[in-house]
Amino acid sequence: MKKIIKRVLLTLLALVILYGIGRFIDVAYGSWQFVERQPYLVAQTQTSMRVKWQTPESEIGKVVYGLTPKTLTNVLYEAVGSKKHSITIPKLKECTQYYYKVISTSLNIDNNGRSFKTLCQEKQNQRLWVIGDSGQLGAKQREVYAQLYKYIKNDYAELDMWLLLGDNAYSSGTQKQFNKTLFKPFIELVKRYPAWAVAGNHDARRWAFYDIFDFPSNGEAGGVPSGHEEFYAVEDANLHLVILDSETIDRSSDGEMAQWLRRDLAANKKPWVIVAFHTPPYSDGGHKSDNCWDSRGRLCDMRETFVPIFDEFGVDLVLSGHSHGYERSKLIINHLGKSDTFSDKNIVQDRKTDYTKSYTKKKNSGTIYQVCGSSAKLDGATYNHPALPYSLHEMGSLIIELSPTTLTSKFLNINGKIADEFKITKTIGDNDER
Repeated sequence: MKKIIKRVLLTLLALVILYGIGRFIDVAYGSWQFVERQPYLVAQTQTSMRVKWQTPESEIGKVVYGLTPKTLTNVLYEAVGSKKHSITIPKLKECTQYYYKVISTSLNIDNNGRSFKTLCQEKQNQRLWVIGDSGQLGAKQREVYAQLYKYIKNDYAELDMWLLLGDNAYSSGTQKQFNKTLFKPFIELVKRYPAWAVAGNHDARRWAFYDIFDFPSNGEAGGVPSGHEEFYAVEDANLHLVILDSETIDRSSDGEMAQWLRRDLAANKKPWVIVAFHTPPYSDGGHKSDNCWDSRGRLCDMRETFVPIFDEFGVDLVLSGHSHGYERSKLIINHLGKSDTFSDKNIVQDRKTDYTKSYTKKKNSGTIYQVCGSSAKLDGATYNHPALPYSLHEMGSLIIELSPTTLTSKFLNINGKIADEFKITKTIGDNDER
């Protein structure tokens, strides 16, 4: 008997050792494997921007920048040589356009059109481009992107922010997959905008995800410091944007993320609040929020734990992906159960009028939920959830346009048509109450 127990223990020990070796190999040569990568932007604030890139040979990184393409007179160098480069450009002016180039001796860098803008304290109008589950390379991904380019009339100055709703690199979020499905197809965007990227379930190798991106855990971009890159806030002009992690962080009501969210929303003074995370609280697409076994319970968790917080603090818009289609609610409140518990009492509007595209919102009076997970692929779906009457089996992206008193969201489909649209209006007094 002792021999059998000893043999079992030795077998288990061998398995643990093999797993550890496999994990090491995966980290060293898999998700953290070195890839050449053109420069891209991260860690945007009102007074700084960070440039990251990777070169085939170890070298001292160099960035030059200025206020015009012809006056790149400011020069920054890294302190030590490396293949993986990161340079933060400090002491910038708020809400200001800058131009930059990256100099390398071993990588042929495309420096055409490189520019960025720091975050704004105030700005009359702003526009966001939002894509979800976009990490599958192909003609459909390219066409969704092409329709944005047409919408902004080939002028990237017409865009202020770029938001990704998760599953940014199929199938498991390795460095190579991020190069293939994000950095190469969206090269003109990564030259100009930091990708505010939500972590999805297919960005599973998160040691690669958080190696690639740098997120503001200490309140550098606005909001209350979270101490975590998995959840944080970004403030730009009229917008308070909150990023949550629906995949790996504790989703309980007394967990760190929920507690931080309450503090952050309570402190917010911006007129518009958008919250983004990957797994939606309501969906009848490829994933079903009525099924609390779906996605290991994450849809139900996000609804039961976080929707009450959204209701309490009057979050205006909640964005998610995960289901590969398009779904949108009316302005709704106080719904935590399955679809058969949804009724007119959960709809915030005058029911004598059919508000399908226009809502007037008072303080803390409901939230609109959008699922946009069809920026590269489509799922089969039923679309019968009563909380989501505006649902489409179409590929596309979101264009969100903000002013101090209006929020407009447009679903731009793969054929260039605005297939769904709504506007929320607030009065100045309502904004001041926030």
